[in-house]
Formats: sequence, C-alpha cells, structure tokens
Amino acid sequence: MYRFTGWVFILHIILIIRGLIIPHPLMGYFVSLVIVLSSLVYLKNGLFLLFAFFPLRPFLVEINEGLTYLGDALILFILGAVFINKRPWKNLFKNYSWLAAVGVFLLIGLISGLLSGISLTAGIFQIRALIITVLVLILAKEITWRKGDLQKIIWISLGTAVLLSLHGIVEKLTLRQWLLPEAWTEWNLASANAMRIYGLIGNPNVLATYLLIVFFLTFLLKKKTWWLIPVRLLIVGTTLLTFSRGTLLAFAGGTAIFLLIYRYWKKIIPLTLYGVAAFVLIYYPVVSATELIEENGYFHETAQSDQSESNSAAKKPVTVKENNVFIERFKEMFASETVQASAEWGRIYVVLKGVEIFLDHPLIGSGFATYGDAATQSFSSPIYEEYGILDGLYADNQYIALLTETGIIGTLIILTLFGWLIYKLWNIQHRLWRTISLSAVFVFMISGLFYNILEDKTFTLYFYFIIGYVLNKRNMETDYEMD
Repeated sequence: MYRFTGWVFILHIILIIRGLIIPHPLMGYFVSLVIVLSSLVYLKNGLFLLFAFFPLRPFLVEINEGLTYLGDALILFILGAVFINKRPWKNLFKNYSWLAAVGVFLLIGLISGLLSGISLTAGIFQIRALIITVLVLILAKEITWRKGDLQKIIWISLGTAVLLSLHGIVEKLTLRQWLLPEAWTEWNLASANAMRIYGLIGNPNVLATYLLIVFFLTFLLKKKTWWLIPVRLLIVGTTLLTFSRGTLLAFAGGTAIFLLIYRYWKKIIPLTLYGVAAFVLIYYPVVSATELIEENGYFHETAQSDQSESNSAAKKPVTVKENNVFIERFKEMFASETVQASAEWGRIYVVLKGVEIFLDHPLIGSGFATYGDAATQSFSSPIYEEYGILDGLYADNQYIALLTETGIIGTLIILTLFGWLIYKLWNIQHRLWRTISLSAVFVFMISGLFYNILEDKTFTLYFYFIIGYVLNKRNMETDYEMD
C-alpha cells in the first residue's frame, strides 16, 4: 500500500492520455474513477501522480473537463485511506491543533462573504481553492517514506518540467499556434503578454514558479548524470522566456536566504553560470528565431489570393524586438508610466481599492468570493458595482486579498500560523532540511506580494509537501547533501 509501483504509474498516465484522445466528459470521469480506486491500493502512486497532474491540469481540463476534480479526489481519498489505516485521530488534536485556527479563518471568510451577499456555492468554491493542497501536508507528515521515494518524485517532476519546457519553446516559435487548445490560441493577449510563454500550465507566472521549483530540486538528486546540465539549462532558459519578474525576485530572495543560513556561498558561481548560459544558449536563440519567423509572416493569416503582393506585404505584422525585453521589463517596473498605469488599473489600483473596501469592513473583511480571488473569476462579486470595480479583476497580491476579504482577524490568524511554522522549522535538527524549508517559506512570502500564492495549486502542492516531509519524524532519508 505504501510502495510506489512503476507499472501502475505508467497505467495512470496511459489512462489520462486516453481521456485526451476521447475528450468526452464521461471518459474523463471514468478515467478519474479508475485512477482514484487503484490509488486506494497503491497510495503512493496516487500521491506521486499529483506532481505530474497539477502542472498539466489546466491543459488536461481544457481538453476533457471530466478530469477537473481528479487531483482533489486523489488527495481526499488517499487522506481517508491513510487515516483509516494509521488511525492518527488518536493524537489528532495534539498533532493538528493548528487546523482549528485554519477552520476559524475559513469560517470568517465564509460568514463575512455570506453577509456581503455571495452564494454558498461561491464560498465553498473559494474554500476549496485555499484548502485542498493543505491536506498534502498531512499526507506527507503521516505517510512512512522509504528510501528513494523523494528521488522518484523529483524524477517525475523533472520529466514533467522538460515536457513543459519543450512545449513552451514550440509555443514561442509558432506564435502560440501549435500544440495548444483552440480556445487558447484565440486568447486576446496584450502585446506585453503575447511574447510570454504560457505553456500547458496556462499561465507564465505559474509556469516560471514550477520550473524554478524543479530546477532547485534537481540538486537533491543522488544520481548525477552529465545530461542534467543541459536539462537545467533548458528549464532556466524556458523560465526566462516567461518574463516573470515576480517569480525571479521571489526565488532570488529564497536563494539568498538558503545561502545565508546554509553558508553555501560557493554555490553562487554555478547558479550564476546557469543563468548566463541559459540566457545565451536558450533565451537569445529562441527569441531571435521567433522574431525571424514573425518577420517572414509565418503562422499569420495568409493574404487572399486576389490581393496584390504589395498589399500583402503592407499588411505584415509589426514585429516587436524582444532581445532586450527581459532587461527592459525590470527597468520599467519603477518608470513613471508604469506607476501611473498601475494606479489606474494595475497592482497599485488593486491595493488602493482593497484598502478602501477593508476600511469599510475592518474586522472580518468583505468575505470570500468578493475581491480578486479565484471565486470571483467564476462567480460575480456582490460588491463590485458598489465600489466601481469591473468584473475579471484578480488581486495578484495575497496580502491585500487576505486583508480585504478576512479583515484584521483573518489576516492575524494566517500571520500567526506562519510565525508558528517558521518557529517549528527553525528547530528542525537536520541542517539541510531546515534551510530548504525556511527558504521555501521565504519564497512563499515574497511571492504573495505578486500573486495569490495560496491559490496556486502547483506551488502549494510542492510547498505543503516539503513542509510535511520535513516535519515527518519517520522520514528515513536524512542523509541528503546538495551537489
């Protein structure tokens, strides 16, 4: 039950591919059912599958909506099986008393949201968005890990990251015309976003976050092979092609914390070399090739046969030079034009409007599904008309979302929980795992300035797993060292 079986994992992958070949929702439901039921016998297979499923979930669900709740079902059913077999409820209050605080936080968000006029469905939708991957922490803490299990997760993650990277480069070179769902190719993206890689994950920032997680995990691989170097370059180069400033800043801060605590300063040189080499060998050639392809009119609609050659040439799209865009995106962060645009509808606007709503609901906020969270993307917020907010706003700032929706009480609960977590992690005896987990918390906290990071299933899957794994006293692999 607690062993990973290779042929079962391959069978699960084949079933998911079958769901893509026959994209009917009933086939998706059938595939999900078979995978979940088999995972009750092979628990680790179901858990390990999450590390390939969640990064690909947006694409899989776009093709077959019957796969929508496969990840949720796996987590819930595996958790139930673990509790039944291990019976950890005997010490439940002692080991998971912090869940009471989480429950109070969720209750505050739900009640305040209902008072603001949201539907119960919208409130539950948001609770699910926040809590589902938290359960992975419990799984990682309760399951007995065998030697080599973590290695398997890293290899699965690495394979998935390579797939996403190669696909992202194809997406870039074909101007988002190949290997994407038809609905995605028709997205009306602003010019600043059109040049970014969205990938099968459907979001450049989430893609960059995932790729950097996997990049750093590869340094924990015990089997060192020469081809890890080009694979890491591919991953970093693809990350650069997402032009994700917030992600790069968050991981730069997390890396600095790691080097500071672990005192592993000699790692700065190879990490810098990976960045420079990826820019020269991956980023620059792909961008240059894309510009050449665009200048020659490939993947654009062909002119009608009766139009003259001169008229066709006149309608060639204007190509935006991207070779300096990566640097320019960082330089423009504090430009007056950027600040003005941000204040009108960007991040500054979101913060100022959030503070305005918070001042009207200071104690428990306006509630879940009311301001820039995942639920407001699917359900209309009842307060947007009152505050003159257009539908579709996404906070992209976890702190202002928390403060606005749950007020002082909800925000203090979350900050207290993270303070307690930092205290627990600081007291871990194993030096490397203590450093990794604290660095992950720091990346989490910085990312919250740029994204609704608690709703990012891919990031939180890895984050909560690492925390649970580190806190698992039965963990057998404590002899890790960085390469």
